[in-house]
Amino acid sequence: MIKIDSLNHATGELFVNGTKLGSLGPMTAPLPLNWNRSQAKELPAALLHTGDNEVEIHQRTYAPWDWGKLGTIRVGAREQVLPLWERRVFWQNESVLILGAATAAIGLFILGVWLGRRSEALYFWFGCESLVWTCISIDYFAAYPPLPARSWEDFIICAQILRTVLMFTFVLRYCGRKHPRFELGMWVYFIGGSVAVFAHQASNWMGLWLLGAVVAYPYFAFLLVRQGFRRSRFEGGVLAIAATSQVVLSGYDLALWMGYGPRELPFLAHFTVPLYSLVVGLILIRHFVTSLNAYERLNKVLELRISEKAAELETYYDKLSEAKRNQALAAERTRIMSEMHDGIGSQLTMALSLVRRLDREPDPALREGATVAAVLSESIEDLQLIIDSLEPVENDLLTVLGTLRYRMQDRLAKAGIDLQWSVVDLPPLPILTPHSVLSILRIIQEAFANCLKHSSATRIEVLTGLQGGPDAQEQAFVKIVDNGRGIESARAGGRGLANMRARAASLGGSIHIESAPGRTEILLTFPTMRDQAAARESATT
Repeated sequence: MIKIDSLNHATGELFVNGTKLGSLGPMTAPLPLNWNRSQAKELPAALLHTGDNEVEIHQRTYAPWDWGKLGTIRVGAREQVLPLWERRVFWQNESVLILGAATAAIGLFILGVWLGRRSEALYFWFGCESLVWTCISIDYFAAYPPLPARSWEDFIICAQILRTVLMFTFVLRYCGRKHPRFELGMWVYFIGGSVAVFAHQASNWMGLWLLGAVVAYPYFAFLLVRQGFRRSRFEGGVLAIAATSQVVLSGYDLALWMGYGPRELPFLAHFTVPLYSLVVGLILIRHFVTSLNAYERLNKVLELRISEKAAELETYYDKLSEAKRNQALAAERTRIMSEMHDGIGSQLTMALSLVRRLDREPDPALREGATVAAVLSESIEDLQLIIDSLEPVENDLLTVLGTLRYRMQDRLAKAGIDLQWSVVDLPPLPILTPHSVLSILRIIQEAFANCLKHSSATRIEVLTGLQGGPDAQEQAFVKIVDNGRGIESARAGGRGLANMRARAASLGGSIHIESAPGRTEILLTFPTMRDQAAARESATT
C-alpha cells in the first residue's frame, strides 16, 4: 500500500511499473484541492515483481500554481500503512470538520446573546471572529470549496487577517478599551491588503502582510490574559494557556506556509483556535449567566420593593378612606348635635325656665311645677350626655371624664358634695367608640345620681388606671368612692344598679360594688382592646 501525505494544490494519476493504477482525483476541471488531504492506494501484487518496482505520479495543478509538489510518500504492508493514513486523515481533515462545527455553534450562540444585549459589543466581535474561523476551517477538509480555486485561496488568506482584526477588537472591548484611530488603522490594513490580494498584486509581500498580524498578536494576547487575571486567577490561567498556544502554533503554521520547514509536517493552528474559542466562549457565557443572575436578583428585589410600596399605598388608601369616613361621621355628629341643641335642647331649656317661674309663684298649686322642673333638668343633662358621647375624644378616657366633670361639678357642689379627681394619664384606648363612651358616661352618671339621692355623702372621689399587661388581659378601670351611708339592701337589687351592670357587660367588662356605712366603692372595669389595634396595625404594614 502507498500513502502520499499531500499533493499541494494539485491532483494526479498513479502508475506502477508503467501501468496506471488509478487517479488521485479528476484530471479535468474543476480540480480538487489536495494540499491538506492525504491519499492512499492499494498496490496490487499483480503489478509488482521481484526486485525494484517503479512508481510514477503524474500531477496536474491549477494555473496560479504552475509547480507541483508531493508530501512524504510511504510504501509498505497494508496493516502498517493504513492505520497511519487513517490517523492522518482524522487529525488533518475530520477533526477540523468537528472543531469547525463547534466554533460555528459557539459563534452563533454568542451572536444570539449579543442580539439580546446590543450594548455588549464584545459578544458581537467574538461571535463574528468564531464564524470567520469556521469559514477558514473549510479549507482544511473540503476538496471542492464554494469558490473557484484562486478566489478561494485569496479569500482564505484575507480571512486570516479579518479574523485577527476581529479578535483584536474583541480583546479591546473585553478590556473595556476603545481606540478609534488604532481600530480604523486595523481595518485600513485589512481592506488595503485584501484589495491587493484579490487584484493579484500582493505576491511579493503577502508573507509580510500576514507576518504583521502575527507580530501584533502577542501584545493583544498579553492584554487579554492580564484582564483575565484581574477578574480571577482561573480566568487568567485558561486564557494564558489558550492565547500562548495560539501564538506559538500560528507562528509555526505561518513558517510552514512560507516554506520554512519540511512539507510533511502537519499544520497545527487549527487545533488552538477552537480551544481559544471554547475558552473565551465559556468565559463570555459565564459572564452572561452572572449578569443574568444579577438582573434576576435585582428584579426580585424590585418586585419585593414594588409589592412593599403597593402594600404601603394600600395601607395609605385604607387610612385615607378611614379618615374620610371619620370626617363624614364627624360632620354627621356635628349636624345631629346641632339639631339636638337647637331643637330639643332649646325647647327643654325654655320649658325648664317657664316651670321655674311657676315655682316662684305664691300660689301652692302653681308651685307644683317644681317637680316638673327637676324632671326637665334631668332630661337636659341626659341630652347633654348623649351629645358629649358623640364628641370626638381621640380614644382618651380622661377627655370623656373631664366633660362629665364639667357637667356635674356645679350640681354636686350645690348639694354640698366635694368632688375629688384622682385620675392618671392613660394611653389611647381603642374601645372608646361613641357607643362605649355613652355607656361609661351613663354608668358614672348613675353612680353620681345615687350619691345625690340616697347616700347623703359629702365627698366623692373618682380614680382611673390600668390593670394587667399590654395584651388581651389588659383592662382599664374607673373607681367611684363616696363617704355616704352605703347602699341599703333594698336598693341593692334595684333597676339602676342592674342597668349599670348591663352597660358594663356591653363593654365586655364588669361592675364590682363594695358598700358599708361611711364608704361605698363602685369599680367599673373594661378591656382596652389595645392588643387588637396593634395586631391590625402590624397586618396593614
